[in-house]
Amino acid sequence: MRPSERLDWDDLKLMLALAEGGYVSRAAEKLHMDQTTIPRRIRRLEDRLDLKLIERIKGGVVLTAAADDLVRIAREVETGIDDALSAPLKAPPVTGTVKLSGTDFMLDLLTEALVGLQRRFPGLTLDLKPTNDYLSLDRRETDVAIRQAESPHDGLVGRRLPEIPLGIYAPSPLAGETLGKPWLSWTFPRGVNEIDEMILQHDPEARIVTRVNSFMAQARLCLGGMGCAVLPDRYVAAYAELSSLRRIGGGPSYPAWVVTHEELRHVPRVREVMAAVVNGLQSGGE
Repeated sequence: MRPSERLDWDDLKLMLALAEGGYVSRAAEKLHMDQTTIPRRIRRLEDRLDLKLIERIKGGVVLTAAADDLVRIAREVETGIDDALSAPLKAPPVTGTVKLSGTDFMLDLLTEALVGLQRRFPGLTLDLKPTNDYLSLDRRETDVAIRQAESPHDGLVGRRLPEIPLGIYAPSPLAGETLGKPWLSWTFPRGVNEIDEMILQHDPEARIVTRVNSFMAQARLCLGGMGCAVLPDRYVAAYAELSSLRRIGGGPSYPAWVVTHEELRHVPRVREVMAAVVNGLQSGGE
């Protein structure tokens, strides 16, 4: 039996619905089936392919790397079907403006992907919004958002991104010191609660010498010797000039998604921007 004979379009549609919904209940709603049917279908498909496809998490599911491959195939098949059925019609151009929001370091990591996207589609204008604020997709404050979240909220669709692991970094002169080191942290309440607590667990006598709401700025100040900082491992690893920073401890990993409003999911420019975000953050990211 050829590998292609072990699955059909319904199998691919199921994986696509799980990837976009993040929940069994949402996949069931999208596919118009009872949600108790989905786990049985997944188990049968796993047995047929001899692959592990999903991991359960609180309130939802996470697709394995093998499942991500199936989702990629499903998207290609879906695109091929759409193209075939709309062949008599001229494909809509990828033009217009897309507002893309995310933290500064996430957008910075996407530099190459976004440059390539704009070169491919010269009629596309990117309105980039590097911010830690929550911009509303319902009110069209942003069209596409990169968010730290377990799953999309109701009315939103998207793709799960690689998790964001945090590390504790120090400039070389401070790496050997034990307690009472100078530290960089955040000013907004959520950051003070989470990042400060992480710092104090590592260094109970920590001295917060600077607060700035930017991982990129903290990385530069840390590199300059101002103090230690809690930084995303991916951002530090991506830039050779930060290689002298010493990782002296680890922190939690946060889930992330790129999402858009349900009404925008099939708009060509939005679809291309979301694909660029997914490809840009998955390549070399895990």
